[in-house]
Amino acid sequence: MHRTRSVYRPGVAALIMAATIAAGGCGKENKPAEIMSLEGKIQKIKRTSDVTGEITVTFFNEKQRQEIAGVAVVTEETEILVDGAAAKLKDLQEGERIRGQVRVEKKDGQKTSVVLKIQVERAKPGSGG
Repeated sequence: MHRTRSVYRPGVAALIMAATIAAGGCGKENKPAEIMSLEGKIQKIKRTSDVTGEITVTFFNEKQRQEIAGVAVVTEETEILVDGAAAKLKDLQEGERIRGQVRVEKKDGQKTSVVLKIQVERAKPGSGG
């Protein structure tokens, strides 16, 4: 007898795997990681290297109905794009508007945010209109 229960979906599999790893396996009750899309302005960049560090971004929080600042960790796996081209944390500047995705994890009462993707679209010189 041959049974096929699921269809392979790379995106879903990756999210499930990330959530499983983030949860640290069995044992303590930890919520699965949540992926959030955000838009905001870079308030502060704290670099530990050219590609890693922490970034503080101000954004409008719909739930709280106000601007808030969030801090997230930038890792070597964080995808950074400036005008569509690959970039590094060292290429970003405070005050720039960004869009991105953050993985929020809650473990043992602590909340951590890890940046998955950052996109910056800079104004082109001489393109005033």
